[in-house]
Amino acid sequence: MTLKKLNILFVITSSFYIATLAFTPYYMDFVSKVLPIVILLLVCLNQFSGTKKILIGTALIASGIGDVLLALSIEHSFVLGLGAFLVAQLIYTISFFKLRDHKLASKQRISLAIGVVLFSAGMANYILPSTGELLIPVAIYLTVITLMVLSALLSNMPMWTVIGALFFIVSDSLLAQSTFKSPVELSTHLIMLTYYAAQFFIVNGLRVQLSTKNLSN
Repeated sequence: MTLKKLNILFVITSSFYIATLAFTPYYMDFVSKVLPIVILLLVCLNQFSGTKKILIGTALIASGIGDVLLALSIEHSFVLGLGAFLVAQLIYTISFFKLRDHKLASKQRISLAIGVVLFSAGMANYILPSTGELLIPVAIYLTVITLMVLSALLSNMPMWTVIGALFFIVSDSLLAQSTFKSPVELSTHLIMLTYYAAQFFIVNGLRVQLSTKNLSN
């Protein structure tokens, strides 16, 4: 299947899941939830090679496992899902470092990185006191996703990938707000919309970067 068809299929399947959120939980809803990530995994397998394919593919698999765990009504599903996404964020961070452009980051990227650190510090101060026994795992996850976004910015990742990383921290901030504080209006829809956008932009940004490098070789 061509890249264009895979991306179209991603938009269709992610839109379908978001549109059916009002009916969750429904039978096998975790399948429709994870299907867009499976499609991005196919993009990864078709477009990437070597270590890059392994890293990004593993990050997507970990994300898919997290999606399924969070959708299941099982004991400790939140912590297990958080752990799966923690793995995904660590792998993305490693990937951005390995793919880094050795030029110094621009002043704009450094300024945005400072803003991300301040935002994360504010979220920590706001959310962590309400996490109870989940304080340590949530604090660790917040630290790691912040490092993921910083690595995208300071490693000079393509703008698409940076946008994806920023979408990820927005999505997880909305999830934290909904889980530990008061949900905002249409919070579940916004969480999934920004999450799918995050994964799409990260993967396709890395694809564009790899394509550019291949052309220059």
